[in-house]
Amino acid sequence: MSNDFHDLGNYLKEKRIDEGFTQGALAKKLKVHTQFVSNWERGLCAPPSHCFHHVIEVLKLNREHIVEVMLNDSKRIIESKVYKKKRKLKSA
Repeated sequence: MSNDFHDLGNYLKEKRIDEGFTQGALAKKLKVHTQFVSNWERGLCAPPSHCFHHVIEVLKLNREHIVEVMLNDSKRIIESKVYKKKRKLKSA
């Protein structure tokens, strides 16, 4: 599994801890399985769009900051693809 949401996962974990939630307590509040919260925090996936707004509210996330965090993850993914392709072309 890929760690495409590394920065988002770290941010969500930090905010969860700041708000005093365990993974289980947050999962219960969001009405999702604890494994989902664990997967988010490990950067394996992002919260699905149908509950993302609730995550923002419960963890009191700054909307502008979360956009920056997600853009950083996207930038890293894109750069890794671009530079991998570039290296492969040079060695061919």
